[in-house]
Amino acid sequence: MRVKVNGLQVAYTDEGAGLPLLLVHGFPLNRKTWSKQVEAFKARHRVIAPDLRGLGQSESTPGPVSMSRFAEDLHALMDYLGTGPVILVGHSMGGYVALAFAHAFPKMLRGLVLVGTKAGKDTPETAAARRATAEKVRNVDASVVVDAMAPKMLAPTNTDEAMAAAVREFMIPSHPEGIIGALLGMADRPDARNWLGKIRVPTLVIAGADDSIIPPSESEAMAEAIPGAKLTLIPKAGHLVAFERPEAFNECLRVWLAWGGDEPRSRKVRISERPAGSNLMEAWSP
Repeated sequence: MRVKVNGLQVAYTDEGAGLPLLLVHGFPLNRKTWSKQVEAFKARHRVIAPDLRGLGQSESTPGPVSMSRFAEDLHALMDYLGTGPVILVGHSMGGYVALAFAHAFPKMLRGLVLVGTKAGKDTPETAAARRATAEKVRNVDASVVVDAMAPKMLAPTNTDEAMAAAVREFMIPSHPEGIIGALLGMADRPDARNWLGKIRVPTLVIAGADDSIIPPSESEAMAEAIPGAKLTLIPKAGHLVAFERPEAFNECLRVWLAWGGDEPRSRKVRISERPAGSNLMEAWSP
């Protein structure tokens, strides 16, 4: 489906009914990365997954796209769809957008799920590297980003060639202009760490234990800073954890949704390899 919001055509998936889940993909991906979550949750929830501006099938605009601008696009889409407050799930850059949304539109949140992401801004070196990559995309094409990032999305031990090919396919539709805009927007994003303590909605933080793009330590730091947040690490999962380990990811999200964020405040969990007859989730202390 497509709709014009904030002056551009936005592509999105909208399936099911019930408590709305708004799924926001990472860079340089698209909404299809959430396909296994749409199928798993649409029986009990309204599941909405847009393509961010300039990525996937959504239109691009020239120049940098800030995380706040992406958040404004989400707010406009929610207004069009009449969702009311949502559970906002953001992966990687989508997590940066989710934090920007939580800061700008706190009354439109029922809960927050931060996946393989971090709250801090780029170091000067990382920001410079993003700007250099944007220039390469401008002078060559988007393949420079696809070739660099696709091999890092899954756990290093993952040898599933079909899954690796699917990850590349998630990147290919994005517009070079959209990739450039997102890179420049990420390079200039503000530091969100100083207001994490003000988040007042139930929050779940999830990371792949083998994430080589954003270390799990970043997720641990966010979970410590957000009041009452729950942290879950999923083993044998890299950066694209929801796609790589969907059963573990979906079970984690399902249990958290069922608890409504009211589990013991100090509790953290690690998804373990599940022997027959055992519980998928076990308590742990770092």
